[in-house]
Amino acid sequence: MRFTKHTAHSDATQSAKNSRRRLSNPIGYLAVLSLLTFGGDLFGQSAYDADGVPQVQRPGLDQIDHITERLRRAGKVCIKVGIGLLVLAGLWILNPLQFYYAARDRSLKKAVRDVEDLLKRIREVAEAAHEDVTDEQEEGGLLAAMPEVAALTEAQEVPPYVLTVNDRVLDNIRLTLKRLRRLKDAGAERYKAYMFSVVQGIQVVTETCLDTEGASGLAVDIRSYLMDDTRYHAWKTLLGHYARKGAHQEEAEDFLRFMRALRKGETSSTPVRDMPTVKEDSVSRAPRPSEIPEILDEATLPTIEKAARQEAKNLLSLIQTDGSPSSVTAWQFELVRRQSHPHLREDAHRMLQIFLKQERAELQKICKTKMIPCRTWDQILYLLGAKDGSQLQKRAEEGRLTLEEIVVLEKAFLQTFAKLDSLGSIYGHGEGARVMLELHTPQIRSETLVLLRRCYHSEHARLDRTTETLDNEETPQRHEVARLIQHYVIQRHDPPHVDL
Repeated sequence: MRFTKHTAHSDATQSAKNSRRRLSNPIGYLAVLSLLTFGGDLFGQSAYDADGVPQVQRPGLDQIDHITERLRRAGKVCIKVGIGLLVLAGLWILNPLQFYYAARDRSLKKAVRDVEDLLKRIREVAEAAHEDVTDEQEEGGLLAAMPEVAALTEAQEVPPYVLTVNDRVLDNIRLTLKRLRRLKDAGAERYKAYMFSVVQGIQVVTETCLDTEGASGLAVDIRSYLMDDTRYHAWKTLLGHYARKGAHQEEAEDFLRFMRALRKGETSSTPVRDMPTVKEDSVSRAPRPSEIPEILDEATLPTIEKAARQEAKNLLSLIQTDGSPSSVTAWQFELVRRQSHPHLREDAHRMLQIFLKQERAELQKICKTKMIPCRTWDQILYLLGAKDGSQLQKRAEEGRLTLEEIVVLEKAFLQTFAKLDSLGSIYGHGEGARVMLELHTPQIRSETLVLLRRCYHSEHARLDRTTETLDNEETPQRHEVARLIQHYVIQRHDPPHVDL
C-alpha cells in the first residue's frame, strides 16, 4: 500500500515536471500556435470563411496565376512564330518558283520541239546580221545606225532559211504556233515572231515571183499546199485566233488575205522599194466641215478612223503627183481650226490625235515603211493640217501640239539622217530624185528642228514622253532616237549640212 501511494505520488510529481518543462519552452509553444493559426494558408485555404461565405479573391496566389497565364500566352506566340519560320525555311529550301519556271521551260521546249532545226538556222542568221550591224556602227559612228530608224519592213532580203521550208516544216510551223498561242512569256513571244517571219518570207517570195513570172526557189509549192482543204482550214482557224488579238494581228491578217487570194487564183504585188500607186477612184472628195463630228465618243470614233484611212490615200496621191497641196478643207485643217474655240478645243485636240495616229498607221501599212512618205515641207504641213509654218510655230509655242504631231515632226527630222538608199524609197532613184533630195531635205531638217526646240521650250514634258515612245518603237536597243533628240533639240547643237 505504501508502495502504491509512493508510486502515485511519483507519477504526479513527474507529470508536473513534464508540464512545467513544456510550458517553459516558449519556442515550441509559438510553433504550435503558428501552425494552428496559419495552417490553412500553408496547406490550402478553405473555399469558405468561418461564416460560410465563399471567398472571391486569393491574394496570396494572384501573382502566380498572372505569371502562369502570361507564360501560357507567350508559349503560344513562340509556337506560332516557330511554325512560321519552319514554313519559310521549307519554302526557301523547296523554292516553288523554280518548279514553276522549270514547268514553263518544259512547256516551251515541248511547243517548239518540231522546229528545232529551223530555229537553229534562224539564230545563226540573226547572229550574223547582228555582227554586221555592230561592225558597221563601229566604223560609221552614231549616225551609221540611223537606217534602223528608217528601216523598211519589206526592204530586207528574205532570209535563206525561208527557202528551205517544205510541206512538212510548214505543218510543224502551224503546230508550233498553235502550241505557243496560249503562252505569254518573253520566250514564247520570240518564237512566235520567228515563225511569223518565216510565214511572211514565204508570202513575199511568192508574191514577187507571181508578179515577175519567175521561179520562186521555195522548197514548198505554196499554191498546191493551200489547195489541200485540210491544211487550208487548219491555217485559217489558227490565223483567225491570232488576227483577233495579240501582237501578231497584222501578220495573221496579211497571210489570211494572201491565202484567200491564192486559192482564188488572184495575184497581188507588194512593191518593195517604190512608193505604192493609189488609183484615182480611191481618192475621195474632201469632206465638208459639217460632216466632221464635234464630239468624240464611241459612235463617232469609227467615222474618224475611216476618214483618216481615206486621207492617207489622198496624201499618197498628192505625193505621187509631186505637187504642192493647195486644199485646206481636209479633216486635219478643220480639227486644227476648231482648237481656237474654247468649247470645241478639247474634243478637237483628241480627235486630231486619233486621226493622225490612224493615218500614220495606214501610211505605214500601204507603203510598207516606218518613214513619213512626205517629200517636201509643204506636204508635211498638209499632213499636220497647218496652212503655213508660222501657224504651226505658234501652236508649238503655245504648247497645243498633240503627241502625234510631235511624232511626225521627230520622224521627219530623224529620217533626214538616213542613208541615201533608205531615202530612195521615198524620193525614188535617178537624177531627178537627187535634185529633190538636195532641194527639200535641208529645208525639212531646219524647219522641224526649229519646231522641236520650241516644243521643248513650251512643254518639255510632252516632248520627252513622245521621244521616249518613239525611241522604244524605233531603236529600243541602242536608243539612237533619244540620243539625237538630246543632242540637237535639247542641247541645241547645230546639225551637219546634208551631204548627199
